[in-house]
Amino acid sequence: MTDTGHHEAGNHPSDFFGPLERSGVARGLLLVVVAVVIGALLMPSATRPPLVQAATAASTGATTPTTAPAIKVPSSQAPTTTASTLASVKVLVANGTDTNGAAAAVSSFLSGKGFGTLTPVDALTTVPASEVYPVGGDNAAVQEVLSALGLSASAVQPGATPVPVASTAGANVVVIVGPDLLSKT
Repeated sequence: MTDTGHHEAGNHPSDFFGPLERSGVARGLLLVVVAVVIGALLMPSATRPPLVQAATAASTGATTPTTAPAIKVPSSQAPTTTASTLASVKVLVANGTDTNGAAAAVSSFLSGKGFGTLTPVDALTTVPASEVYPVGGDNAAVQEVLSALGLSASAVQPGATPVPVASTAGANVVVIVGPDLLSKT
């Protein structure tokens, strides 16, 4: 037989792996393209703020929410306890202002300082100034929270005072965010 230059698919001498469809190259290329697209879609979510602020705005029904500013406290007021001790302090932060996301901002700040934080909630009332409530008489934890937030001892409410939140379950300290914490930007 003579070589006429025409070969059947898969029988060409340079077609070592067989036809493209059977070799898996097409599937491999498709897998890489899909992975790149998924990565590109997920990348913006890593730089987005937490969804807690959006959930807080949605639950309050606000149409034009005011976003709470970041809390800044001078570094000279850093807590004197270790991070592992702070992590055992469970802080419930409640929004006592009309500013959506205030509790989430303070909770995030405290979490960044090493405190254990519970899911932020709305207070049952608005407050003229931030209030701190010891739950179960944990005064050492209250002092650490006061120090981290730069609040004075006058923010601490007496132990017999009812806490203006639906539940204090799991908390050692409850912080009701007032306008004074929002102005520390």
